[in-house]
Amino acid sequence: MLRFCLEPATSQLKDSFQTRSYFMEDKVRMKNSFFLYFLSVSLLIGCDNKGGSGGDSASAFALLQLLQNGTGTYSFCRNYSPAESNSVFVANQVILAPAHTGNGFRDSYCAANGIRGIDKFNGSLDVFTLDTSGPGATLILGWSGKKVLPVSGIDFIAYENPFFIGAQNNTNPFNQVFLEPMVVEVGNDRSNWCGWNPVYTNGNPNSFSEDPSVWSRFGGITPFVYNQETNPMTVASIYNTDVVHGGGGGDGFDLADANFGASGSGCSGSLKTDLQTNGFTYIKLTSAIVLMPSLPIPVGNGSPDIDGVIAKSISP
Repeated sequence: MLRFCLEPATSQLKDSFQTRSYFMEDKVRMKNSFFLYFLSVSLLIGCDNKGGSGGDSASAFALLQLLQNGTGTYSFCRNYSPAESNSVFVANQVILAPAHTGNGFRDSYCAANGIRGIDKFNGSLDVFTLDTSGPGATLILGWSGKKVLPVSGIDFIAYENPFFIGAQNNTNPFNQVFLEPMVVEVGNDRSNWCGWNPVYTNGNPNSFSEDPSVWSRFGGITPFVYNQETNPMTVASIYNTDVVHGGGGGDGFDLADANFGASGSGCSGSLKTDLQTNGFTYIKLTSAIVLMPSLPIPVGNGSPDIDGVIAKSISP
């Protein structure tokens, strides 16, 4: 797995910066040539010595590509395809992605090719990065014309790439996450959307908190370990988002939630009822820093990196 190949380098970065600035285009400004050389050699030798798989090597080179030239000129996401099974249906269609360039982490296919978590302490690299402002702060995905149907419990899970900060073992209190909040909404016509009325409940509303418990009903909050190739998991485990206690993680959403329909542009009572009864066709993910500008979100936490979305049930 990628973590074993990258662990020494990623641990150094997190200890030094307490961020994942090395992951995305806007988060690599602190690199220098010496570190880049060191990391390049460490990755190549380390992966070779540890017998890394082809997937590990691709991910390692993807990280090197990012460090060397931002988004790079090729997306390693193109090496992978979504894998579906009973009750795991990937949002495999990109409907709208203004931030898409086709290169590196600006390739929207990365958000539609399946789910590839690493572990609780390392964020996925199989991601598409949203902007911190403008149209590029939004991504709309679909299920190739099919509807996500309402079922008991969680209807779908949205995966960003947050990770727990601190000791990489069970002594970690799991109350501090590098997170990039996003607002999740669903609809049928790409114009009218209903959401879950996300709220920020930090004791000091003017201070940004990395405690995931104060970010209610946002996406981009919960780390995940589910990986369709290397950690496929059971359906029950995948839809258990308590990643600390054995679940697959990610942020789960239920159309039957009492808060559903209390937010969203054009979310009428009739639309809410229709979505809860008959399901939805599209999902919209938006950087919270844009949609909820009153929140104290730093720019460095304002560009969510989307790994993908899965649904439990879709129409035939």
